[in-house]
Amino acid sequence: MAVFAGLCVVTLLVVLWPVLMGLWPILIAALLHLAAVGWCFRRAWRCNWVREKIRVEGDRLIVEHFRAGRIDRSEWPAAWVKIQVERGHFSEPRLFLASQGRRLEVGSFLPVEERRQLARMLERALRPQSAWRSANPIQVS
Repeated sequence: MAVFAGLCVVTLLVVLWPVLMGLWPILIAALLHLAAVGWCFRRAWRCNWVREKIRVEGDRLIVEHFRAGRIDRSEWPAAWVKIQVERGHFSEPRLFLASQGRRLEVGSFLPVEERRQLARMLERALRPQSAWRSANPIQVS
């Protein structure tokens, strides 16, 4: 909002002198331009807004994925969930939950360091219930 407000102020200040000189159609063009830019900003923000909520409730791992008016919810048996970290494009880690032939990528919108932190937090949260009694916890590099 602050960027758009700043853009509006600068645009209207630039248009002010020609409008005072009597060239009022420039003001209409500037207002139409600002309306188009505002609509583009809003559309880009609303279409790319993503959030995930991951909870461990009893013996279930619940993942809710929110995206601009749409919610996808999936439940996983916490005892059988494996956390998989794989290298993706540009060697960035990608975080997957896997269980019973299903895979789900989580945290894809997060920066790399926060994705690593999420993997460690999920591993700690699932360790007490895990049926995968491994001496080697996941390696997040």
